[in-house]
Amino acid sequence: MSLLLDNCLVMLGKRLMPRQVLLEKGKIAEIAELDEKLPAMKRIDCENKILLPGLIDAHVHFRVPGAEHKEDWHTGSRAAVAGGITTVIDMPNNKPSCTTQQLLDEKRIAAQRDSLCNFAFHFGASNDNLQALMKVEGAVSFKVFMGSSTGNLLVTDAGKLKQIFSVAKEREKVVAVHAEDETVIQENTKSARELGWDSAKYHSKIRSNEAEEKAIERALLLQKEIGNRLHICHVSTKEGLQLIKDAKAAGQAVTCEATPHHLFLDDSATEELGNFAKMNPSLKSKEDVAALWRGIADGTIDLIATDHAPHRKKEKEKPYWEAPSGVPGCETMLPLLLDAVNKEKISLQKVAELCCRNPAKLYGLNGKGEMRKGVDADLVLIDLEKEITIKSGSLYTKCNWSPFSTWKLKGAVEKTFVGGKEIRLE
Repeated sequence: MSLLLDNCLVMLGKRLMPRQVLLEKGKIAEIAELDEKLPAMKRIDCENKILLPGLIDAHVHFRVPGAEHKEDWHTGSRAAVAGGITTVIDMPNNKPSCTTQQLLDEKRIAAQRDSLCNFAFHFGASNDNLQALMKVEGAVSFKVFMGSSTGNLLVTDAGKLKQIFSVAKEREKVVAVHAEDETVIQENTKSARELGWDSAKYHSKIRSNEAEEKAIERALLLQKEIGNRLHICHVSTKEGLQLIKDAKAAGQAVTCEATPHHLFLDDSATEELGNFAKMNPSLKSKEDVAALWRGIADGTIDLIATDHAPHRKKEKEKPYWEAPSGVPGCETMLPLLLDAVNKEKISLQKVAELCCRNPAKLYGLNGKGEMRKGVDADLVLIDLEKEITIKSGSLYTKCNWSPFSTWKLKGAVEKTFVGGKEIRLE
C-alpha cells in the first residue's frame, strides 16, 4: 500500500524544506514539492513537522538469549520505535555469548519473530573462537571486551588480540572495542575493597580515566600495526578522546561513539541515583563531558549510540558490589538530543549525521540512514516544539525506569515508520 507523508519538513543539505514524501513497497518512492500531485492509497498530514531518517542505534543489549527477564526483542524493539529508532545492532554478551554461527543464527530467528524494527548483530570475539571469526556470516563487526563487563567475553592476551585484529582485517570487519584496561580495573577494585568503598559514587575511581586511556592506547597501537578498521565504543574521557583525535589526524582507520548518558550526565549523578547511574564505562567528570561535546563539534566522535543495557529495578537496588552495570536508553536518546538542538548545543543536521548516516556507513547498512528516493522507508516524524517529561513507570522497555526520569525536555517523537509502515504502539 502506498502512503503519502504530506506537509512535512525534510532536511535538504543544511535547510529544512517543505515536501511530501511518497512511500511504496517499503521504499521512499518520491520526495516532491507540495504542489505536485502524488497518488497514494493513504495520506498522513504531518502538519509541518520534521521528517528524519529513522535512527540507527549501533549499540544495544536486548538480552536474548539468557536474560529475557531484563529485556527481549519485543519489548526492546518497542522501546526503540518509541524513541524513533528503526534499526538496532545488538551486542553479543548474552547467556551464552554469541560466539558461534549457530548462536548467531538462533538470535536472528528470535529477532525475526519478535522485533518491530530492523536489526543487525555484532559477533563476540573470545579467547577460543578464532575459527568461528574466520567463517562467520551475518555479523557487522567483531566485538572485543578489553575490560570485564556483563558476560564472559573478556580478552586481554596480546597474542589473542592481535589474532582477532588480523582476522578482522582479512574479513574486512570492524573491530568494535569496549576499551577499559582490565589490569587497572582489578588494581582499583582491590584498593577499593581494602578501603571499604561500597557506593556507586566510587565507580568512576574504579572504572577510571586511566583504565580507558590505557585500553584505547593499546587498541590504537595494535590497529596501527595490523591495519584493520577499529571502532571504540562509548568513549567517556577527555584523554581517550584525544588519543582517538590524534590517531585520526595520523590517518588511522579509527572511529568512535559516545552515549547519551556520558553526554548528559556526569559522575555527580551517582550521589542522587546511586546504582541507577552505575554503568561501564563509568560516568566521568564535568570536564570529560565538556570534552565529549567538543568531540562532537569537531568531528572526532562519529556516532551517538545508546548502549541500551537494561536491568530490573530490584537488581539495581542491590548493594553496590552486587548491582549490575548498565542503564536503558533507547526511548530517551532522541528526545535528549532534540532538547539539545533547542538549546543550541548541537544541530539537527549533526544529529542525523551521528545517529543515521554515519552508523549506516560504518556498518554497511545499505539503503538506511538517508532521506532520498530509493532508500528504505525507515523514518521518524519529530516535533521540535513539543514538551515532554520522562517518567519511570511509563516506558516501553521491560525494566521501565530511566536515569533521566523527571527530566523535562523540548522535542518529541511523533511517529515512526519501519519499511514504509507506521508502527503503532498503543
